[in-house]
Amino acid sequence: MILSGKSICPGIARGIAHVTDARVLLAQALDTPSAGNPQTEVERLNAAIGRACVELDRVQRQLSGRVQAADVAIFESHAGLLRDPQFVQQIEREIGESGQSAEAAVSRIVSRLHSGFVASPVTLVQDKAADVLDIGRRLVRCLTAAQPSEAEPDRGTVIVAESLTPSQLVRFAHRGIVAVVLETCGPKSHTAILARGLGIPMVSGIASVCENIPQGTETIVDATEGRVIFAPTASEQAAYEAILVRQSAEISEEDVAPDAPVTLDGVRVRLLLNISDPQEAEDVLKLGADGVGLFRTEFPYMDRDWWPSENESYQIYRQVADAIEEAELSIRLVDFGAEKCPPYADIPINRNPSLGLRGIRLLLQREDILQPQVRALARLGRERPLTVLIPMLDSLDTLEATTDKLCRIVGCATREQLPFKLSAMVEVPAAAYLIDDLLPFVDAVSIGLNDLTQYMLAADRDDEFVERYHDAMQPAVLRLLSQVIASCNAQYKPVTICGELAGDPKLTGLLLALGLRRLSVSRSNYRGVIRSLTHLSVRSMAGIGAEVLKLTTAAQVRKYVAERLTGP
Repeated sequence: MILSGKSICPGIARGIAHVTDARVLLAQALDTPSAGNPQTEVERLNAAIGRACVELDRVQRQLSGRVQAADVAIFESHAGLLRDPQFVQQIEREIGESGQSAEAAVSRIVSRLHSGFVASPVTLVQDKAADVLDIGRRLVRCLTAAQPSEAEPDRGTVIVAESLTPSQLVRFAHRGIVAVVLETCGPKSHTAILARGLGIPMVSGIASVCENIPQGTETIVDATEGRVIFAPTASEQAAYEAILVRQSAEISEEDVAPDAPVTLDGVRVRLLLNISDPQEAEDVLKLGADGVGLFRTEFPYMDRDWWPSENESYQIYRQVADAIEEAELSIRLVDFGAEKCPPYADIPINRNPSLGLRGIRLLLQREDILQPQVRALARLGRERPLTVLIPMLDSLDTLEATTDKLCRIVGCATREQLPFKLSAMVEVPAAAYLIDDLLPFVDAVSIGLNDLTQYMLAADRDDEFVERYHDAMQPAVLRLLSQVIASCNAQYKPVTICGELAGDPKLTGLLLALGLRRLSVSRSNYRGVIRSLTHLSVRSMAGIGAEVLKLTTAAQVRKYVAERLTGP
């Protein structure tokens, strides 16, 4: 059978399907015997809620802040399920009326809520059914250690699930999975970004995927075309063979080092890699990249049981440095927020995670998180050149507070005495408008185009329902981007654009025309950007950037770019 979805991370892989479905654990919970009288079960329930709250806060953040006005009443009643008295009372009533265990009561109530969400005529409500199941699964696991846990995937398996959080993907990646097939995942979500960085083929947008693909079935994932084949029939064998031929060709291409990032007229562009895991650093020398332009340090926190110590963080950074040798290295301070939080994190809930306490705002209030990382970075900075990126910078006030705190942690008086360079991440429009005021106090600038676009256009990068509004080719985004690049070039401060949009080969010519000469991209986009560069001429772009900035619609920009700035 062939199922069609959309490509999130291109590539071809095959393996045995490992279906991760919360409903299996909930079904098992129905058979859990009571440990005592109803009062004892209620006490067990309350204790489990306390243990589960930190992990579930992350899920609650995903539910809140993404609600249409007409759906507020529905979502507000369930977004904070574990702290919602109505939800808890339903479970307690179920315990009292049935005399069954807390596990069984949770299973019944969560299954009932899940059915209600699935039956809703509102698509956005239907899509939150998976979150309800995840909440129930976590609560059941916290109720007793005797509860059977879901089997971990074996090496070479294909993960099949309704959705995955970044922490789940990190854990599965370390176990050697070869591909992921999901029901829902936005192409600009952090789970998608991580998959592209790790080079894990991923397909999303397949309805009822957990029901359609049986556990243990041989599965072929053609993530380049957004297709999934399992248990192929005779008539599907031809498609199966064609995919395998293309897979062999792609593997052969991976063994050949790509060309240097040089344009048709000999302009050398600095091309770096975005990484989320130390293992990805090995690709820098394999590909001939100029270094690591963005190491997202929050992801190594995900596959752990507790906060890493200074020495543990240093060992991670040292591993990256050893892998890339003398190449350029830029490491971002942890940017926790939304679903990018480790399960043990006691980070406050925000009604809207994108506009809440995240990035440098959080770190300035949480020196227990910031201090070990900064000290680890300082150790590395004394051993080799290093740039530290400040995430979600919004103002000169915040930059001054950050610099003062970094100096105090490291034990120096001024920024110039820090053992590493400082780079401002321009992701918030306020920082972009203040770029001329910020530049004297930093050594470099890194533009996070995904977030800058998100905040400029009020379109959540993780929300598939506003995906078409999250458009970096909108003139408002391009004009602000151009101002930042021009200011950095005028003051001779290195400016790099990173994030997934920087790696879109269709945008390479446009970025060059706007004056950019440094790109940091994911491994999966590296070769495509190289191919685009080698067919572009900077000399022929004279005046094109100014012409693009006069355009007034994204449609006009796309047409212009397709005609003037896209190689063959």
